[in-house]
Formats: sequence, structure tokens, C-alpha cells
Amino acid sequence: MKSIRSILLLGLALIAALFLVQAGLLSWGQRSIEENVVAKVQKNTIASSQLAELALLAQQVRRYEKEYFVYVTNQERRDNYIKEWTGTSEKIAKLLQTMRTNADSAYTPEDLNKLSNWSSAAEFYSAEMKKIFGVVNDRQAAMGAAVSAGSASPPASISAGSAKVSPLVVASSLPQFLPIEVNAMITAGKDRLSGVLIKGVSEMSADKTKATLALPEVTKSEFNKLWTGMMTSVVAGLLIALALAIKLPAAIGNPIRALGEAVDRMSKGEIEHPVNVAAPVEFDTLTVAVERMRLAQRTLVQRIRARASGN
Repeated sequence: MKSIRSILLLGLALIAALFLVQAGLLSWGQRSIEENVVAKVQKNTIASSQLAELALLAQQVRRYEKEYFVYVTNQERRDNYIKEWTGTSEKIAKLLQTMRTNADSAYTPEDLNKLSNWSSAAEFYSAEMKKIFGVVNDRQAAMGAAVSAGSASPPASISAGSAKVSPLVVASSLPQFLPIEVNAMITAGKDRLSGVLIKGVSEMSADKTKATLALPEVTKSEFNKLWTGMMTSVVAGLLIALALAIKLPAAIGNPIRALGEAVDRMSKGEIEHPVNVAAPVEFDTLTVAVERMRLAQRTLVQRIRARASGN
């Protein structure tokens, strides 16, 4: 049978192991909450900030596009809006590149696929607008060349069959684009930008906001897991303590009771039954001593009986 010391050490070792388990649970809980809550808040904040900036830039580039079309016949105003549009378009491309790099892991693989589509839409829209800038500038240059050619000899007229045509009339054959005309040219580009990028930004922003608002529930779930683990370890500790409370008194009390009964039998003359008590090793010496006492008492009784029978 195991010794009392080994039983006690085993129980204490199990309790110490439970303390280590609890420490591990706390560490795991802290790390899990940090990863699932703090990290998500940080990532969603970064993503939401970038999405808000992208939405603002997209609205700005569309506004500069519209202003360009409104003032398409005014070269100075037109050139100014080309500059504003170009600067904003470059910011969009740069921001999309930063978002696709995903250095902060703020976007999921699904998000990155959407960002790739947004980049394609922005590039297509940009290419379409630049085509319009080129067409409008080419028309303006052609008109300027026609006017300059006519102005080189103001008094002269250009023959067109039997009629004579003024150089200014020739220039007027290359009219400037009207706002409605250039606006029609960008239909495919702006539809793709609005339908893919602007709409996509709005939907992803809503998803990120929803995910952030759901984090309290995630936190609650993580704490519930931690609480369950801690309570399980506490219950296990109580069971071990209960087992020790039952085992240790029994390991001490049962041998003492058995040895007491053996001594009591011996005192009543019952000396034929060997003293063989199943007890922890701490009781081995006492058990051997009682057994030796029984044997000595039996030998003494036998001698007395032998003398009595001899007389």
C-alpha cells in the first residue's frame, strides 16, 4: 500500500497542476481576448479610416469630373479641374495600393479580392477620363490652329467653289464640345466606378462597422469560455481536496482501528490469528511489533500450558 506521504504528495501535485492549468487558462484567455477583440478593433479602425478616406476621395474625383464638364468650354477653368481631378485620382490609386498591401492585416482575403476589383474600376475610369481630356484638348488645339490660320491674312477669303468663306467660318466647323457631349463619353467609366468602387466601399464600411459593434458579444463569449475553464478547474480542485479529505483520514484511521482490534483480541486470549493489517508503510513497524507481541504471548501461553500438563 502507498505511504501517507505519497498520497499527500500526489494530492498536492494534482492541486499544483490545477493552479498551473488556471494560470494557463488566464494566459490563453488574455491572449484570445487580445487577438479576437483588441486586434479586431484595431484592424477594423484602420480599415474604416481608409474606407472613409477612399469614399471621400471618390466623391471628390466625381465632383471634379462634373465641374470639368460644366466648364469644358472655359480653358482656364477646365485646366484647373484637370489638375484637381488628376491629383485626387492619384491619391485614390495610392490609397488603394496601400490597402491592397495590407501591412496591418486589416483586410481578409475576400476583402482583398474586392479591393482588386476596385482598383480595376478606378483604373478604367481614370483611363476614360484621360481620353476625354485628350479629345477635348485636341479639339481645342485644332480650333486654335484654324483661327490662327485665318488671322494670318484677315482681309482674305477662302474660296469654296464659287463662294468665298471667311476663315472664322472654317474655325467654326470645329465647335467646342458641349458639357452634355463629354458627360456622355464618361458613362461607362463613371458607371463602373460608382457600381464597383463607391458601392463596394459603402458595403464594406457597413460590414466593418457591424463587425466592430458585434465585438462586445465576442468579448462576452471569450469571457464565458474563460469562466467555464476556470470553474472546471475549481471543481476539479475541490474533488481532489475531497478525495484527500476522505483518503488521508482513512489511510490513518483504518490501520489504527485494525491494530487496536488485534490488540483487543490478544488481551482476550485470541492469539491464534496473525496480525496482518493492510496499512501505509508508516504502520509497518507498529504492525510488526504487534505481531511479534502476539507470537511472544502465544509462546508464553504454550509454555504455561505445557508446564501445567506436566504437573
